[in-house]
Amino acid sequence: MDFKYGPDLIVFQERARCFIRKHMEPEIDYYDQKSLFPRDTFQKFGSEGFLGAAVPKQYGGQGLGTIGYCLLCEELGRLGAGAIHNGIFQTQKMILEYGTEALKQRFVPGLCSGSIHAATAISEPDMGSSFARMKTIAKRDGNFFILSGVKAHINDAAEADLINVFAKTDLGLTVFLVEKGLPGFKIKEKLDPMGLRSSPIYTLEFDDCRVPDTHVVGEEGRGLSVFVATFNFSRLGNASTFIGMAREALERAINFAKEREVGPARVSDFQGIRWMIADLYTKLEAAVLLRDKAAHTEETEREVSALSSMAKYYAGETAVETVMSAIRIVGSHGCYRDTPFERLLRDVKALEIAGGTPEIMKNIIATSILGKPGKA
Repeated sequence: MDFKYGPDLIVFQERARCFIRKHMEPEIDYYDQKSLFPRDTFQKFGSEGFLGAAVPKQYGGQGLGTIGYCLLCEELGRLGAGAIHNGIFQTQKMILEYGTEALKQRFVPGLCSGSIHAATAISEPDMGSSFARMKTIAKRDGNFFILSGVKAHINDAAEADLINVFAKTDLGLTVFLVEKGLPGFKIKEKLDPMGLRSSPIYTLEFDDCRVPDTHVVGEEGRGLSVFVATFNFSRLGNASTFIGMAREALERAINFAKEREVGPARVSDFQGIRWMIADLYTKLEAAVLLRDKAAHTEETEREVSALSSMAKYYAGETAVETVMSAIRIVGSHGCYRDTPFERLLRDVKALEIAGGTPEIMKNIIATSILGKPGKA
């Protein structure tokens, strides 16, 4: 299988890299420390066409498919996971896959241009990965649904113009697009996380919030299908973000090792360091190949749950090891808050949890191989 990127993808990735280095890298520490969303830069990023990487051109996107989205996340990942704002890409995906044409025309162009920001609300205070324990409900009232419940750990919720909310109706799990400002939609609190700090995290409350039934994504009761398709896609973005973080940490460590002298030798001359870098580089290349295979499968064969879980799990394991090892290579120079290593370490651990823990990823992989566990 040939995973060479075409010229359009190469040019797009290079443009994204240049924009990120020029406009986003100089300010990332400020927004990370303050736990603020960089709205002006985000909108400029959208106006340059980057947010629509995977979106068809007819809806204002670049038409570069899943791998275009992955390459974008990889470049953003060099700044850390807080730079991704994945809710916008998840919302694009679910509307394009399951939304009505009216929803596509109304929201997708703005999601591409940066004029509309979005967030995803699934987790709850007493529920992480188990939909069976979800307490947020939506009761039909004529042409509306009345939404009630609390959502926790929601990135960019206060900054978002549109939130896709997962709730239970009489027919089962359903996804609703909730616009900012609707009566009954409240921001309860802003949290103080370890990582992902430039994508601020909140707790939300819906108190009899009336949502038009035209804002249901897919059909009522089909929320699980929407979730699976959306998160198979976004986990490839997670894998790509891990790859970007690992690549940034490794390149910085390699440059340090080549320049730093210890006695008569450079750090890069020591066999222990050379073997460490060889191991890390090999694992990084393997993570890229697995990601690319999963992205190709997502576009061509649809059933990609196991592969996308493998990609996120393996890239995450690789990124954690790479960032930790990079800090060992640079020594005390990697232990201060004003270095990228500290931010990358916080973000890489936070992203391990976001979008599905390593244990959840392994459960999905194991089920695809062995079937669901049961009694003998």
